[in-house]
Amino acid sequence: MRNTSSCVEIVDAIQEHLPALYFVFSRGKTEGLAEDLGREWDFLLPDEKQQVEKAIQQAEQENANMFGGRRNNLRRLLLQGIAYHHAGLSPALKEIVENLYETRLIFVLFCTETFAVGINFPAASTVFESCRKWDGEAHRTILNREFYQMAGRAGRRGFDKVGRVYIRIDERFPEQTGFFDEEQVEPVRGRLTISPNTVLSLLCWKTDAEIQKFLSQNLAVYQNNLETARLDKDIASMDERMEELKGCFCDQMDTPPCPMFRRKLNKELNKLRRKRKRRKTDRYPGRIEQIKSMLAEKTKNCMHHACTDAQEEMGGLKEQRSHLMRRRSMLNRMTTDYPKEFDKMVELLRSMGYVDGRNLLARGAFALYVHVEELLVTELVFSGIIHEASPAEVAAILAGVDYYPGRDEVVLPGEYEMDEVGVLLNDLEEMGVPEHLRAWSPVPGPLAEAWYNGATFEQLMGRCNLHEGDVFSLLRRAIDLLRQMERAAGEDRELKEKVFHIRRTLDRDEIAVLL
Repeated sequence: MRNTSSCVEIVDAIQEHLPALYFVFSRGKTEGLAEDLGREWDFLLPDEKQQVEKAIQQAEQENANMFGGRRNNLRRLLLQGIAYHHAGLSPALKEIVENLYETRLIFVLFCTETFAVGINFPAASTVFESCRKWDGEAHRTILNREFYQMAGRAGRRGFDKVGRVYIRIDERFPEQTGFFDEEQVEPVRGRLTISPNTVLSLLCWKTDAEIQKFLSQNLAVYQNNLETARLDKDIASMDERMEELKGCFCDQMDTPPCPMFRRKLNKELNKLRRKRKRRKTDRYPGRIEQIKSMLAEKTKNCMHHACTDAQEEMGGLKEQRSHLMRRRSMLNRMTTDYPKEFDKMVELLRSMGYVDGRNLLARGAFALYVHVEELLVTELVFSGIIHEASPAEVAAILAGVDYYPGRDEVVLPGEYEMDEVGVLLNDLEEMGVPEHLRAWSPVPGPLAEAWYNGATFEQLMGRCNLHEGDVFSLLRRAIDLLRQMERAAGEDRELKEKVFHIRRTLDRDEIAVLL
């Protein structure tokens, strides 16, 4: 399908093979395309519309404002058998879209790749709006693994003999289809992060021998060693074959009597003659005569075709070997010296007063139970910031932990400046704490503050341009962090009661999760 085709034309072309999952790598575009299709198509019969209306009313009884504001269009689209689904939707909206899709009341669902992860939602067809995505650093063609994760949703057991996959090709990027090869699906690689919590947990619960085994025998090391061994074996096999091929060459190879060498000389001679005709001066004085002199020597009468074949095979092997050596070099660069990283983190924790040898000090004992930005959170507590701040301010501060605001995010300012956190971040930088271990942003703070002070979810959405799902996520993350801090507080009853109160206050209405 060409890039000039609209989603309306594409759905028209595949209407005999619905329902379809229409994958788009942009939240905003899922909504825009659903609107475009909604202007032209209505897939539901009257009795089906009644079923959807009933499902919507039941959902609204539990979440009265779920279709408020910008989501009013989704209510209308659902009644046409069309929907969109992305991480920015609230859990209630995701749930009704998923339920209606499972009951076959949604014929075209515009979704991001997150819909292909986890629960299986098959379709008769899958459509790719594009095969290029933004990965946080650049636009790139999706991987084989990513493509088959989504394309694999096509084909419903018991309904479809085959699953159909359609790709809308952008003529600017003809390579974007891959073309994808299921045999070339990229392997999942192990990855171990030596975080402060990892080190503290190992020091607390493991012996020296167990720590050494953990650092040297994890999945990442195993996979790296396995691939390195395979590459070494392939390289050795190629070296052995190239040694065998050298036996095909005589001691006169690359000398004037050698037919293969003479062929090279003739090519060079013709090239030099053409160049001399195009220039007034000879830039290669004497070379032509030198070549003529070598060609005047007697040619060796031999089975040079065998040498030619061997030389061609040798050239191919050298190219393959070069590729394998580059891959091996890349693996060496990717290999992490885990014992060294462990010792480095131990030294940082020692210098900050978290450990003394293998013993966890007060800070270390607290950080042991914190699993996100543990150094920052611990210092927020031990510096007195959390103890001295009001509950609403604590909620605002913790909402910014490990938060990376989007480029265009806008949140109206709150009451608290939170300047003391900025001072603490500077202190941590001077202590040598890496940037990724002190990630914090003031952007979401006013939302958590307002929510703590009793604002409605609708009022929260009026204070920012974030999606509902993003607001839900940042508040749930703050609640989870408060739960970790409550456990970490230990005998500090004042802190434990404070964070418990804040957590219970935040965990309400639309943000509450029923367990």
